[in-house]
Amino acid sequence: MSSSSDEKSAMEESRLEVMECEKEIQSIKSSLKSLTSSSGGAETSNNSLQVSVHKINARGEDSTTPGTFKVNLSSPIEERTITQLFDPLDPTAEGGIVTFEQLETSNALLTIEAFSGADDALVKVGTSAAHDLLPLCQDGEKNSSTVEIAIVSESSGEPVLESKESDEWEDAVDEEKAEDEGAAKEGDAQSPTKEAKLQLPLCTLSVQLEYTPSANDKRDSLYEKLNEVSKRKAAAIEKLRQSAAAVNRAKMAESDEGKGKGGNVVKAGFLNKSKPEAKAVPFWKRWYEKTIGPQSMLWVVGPIAKNYVIFIGCSVFFHYKGDLLALPPPV
Repeated sequence: MSSSSDEKSAMEESRLEVMECEKEIQSIKSSLKSLTSSSGGAETSNNSLQVSVHKINARGEDSTTPGTFKVNLSSPIEERTITQLFDPLDPTAEGGIVTFEQLETSNALLTIEAFSGADDALVKVGTSAAHDLLPLCQDGEKNSSTVEIAIVSESSGEPVLESKESDEWEDAVDEEKAEDEGAAKEGDAQSPTKEAKLQLPLCTLSVQLEYTPSANDKRDSLYEKLNEVSKRKAAAIEKLRQSAAAVNRAKMAESDEGKGKGGNVVKAGFLNKSKPEAKAVPFWKRWYEKTIGPQSMLWVVGPIAKNYVIFIGCSVFFHYKGDLLALPPPV
């Protein structure tokens, strides 16, 4: 009984999952239909990325605070300059926000270079590491995110390596192998070990990235979601079919057990009962059926033979008395 209830619960879960997938498919199809009807403008044909610096967190009071930032994008290879922090009261202020268009989201990398000083005498303070934009753009929807980007000086762009000669090393080689591996051991002993030295950033920038996908990006994302949901629906339907088959098998097993406990429903030998002997047909009835009855030879052959009799009679009449049917000659 417990196995039957488990199969029923699994079948119900599969049915609910199929219904949920069907609702998602209908929602995606309606989104595609609305996107197709609303698309067509030139402004929606290209994706865009807006970059703005909201806050500068300096490491110390003595550190130089940059005021100009050059934002570099790898795909397409473009550069934009930010000359001031983002002002919430004036979002469209010149120099507070930069925009990139026609991004190749699969391999787009963002790098920021920080500068200090006047516009005519900019001094490069440092640069940031390359940040991948794919996590921000892969959903195919409008997305905004604030990222903390560290600015490090050019000299500390790569970790500084300090060399130390090791004074001790292990020599666990037997005397028989010492001559063969002696040269290799001497080379390992003379090679210096390298250690990375940690470098702190000069400042940290709070950068807001706002990605707006194009109509094609939205459509591709919706089609990908539709394919995924369709696969889930197919798997749920297959699971539902298997659960239904298991429930039917459980019901048949329970019915067989009930029949075995309740005894024989049909008595043994019921198919071997002798049939009652048929009574003989009377003579007059048999004579009637053979001679003038509806199934007799007269009524079966008569309608067919009638046509032949008429044909033969007409042929004989035309042969011997056909002149009686001739028309008189004209006067």
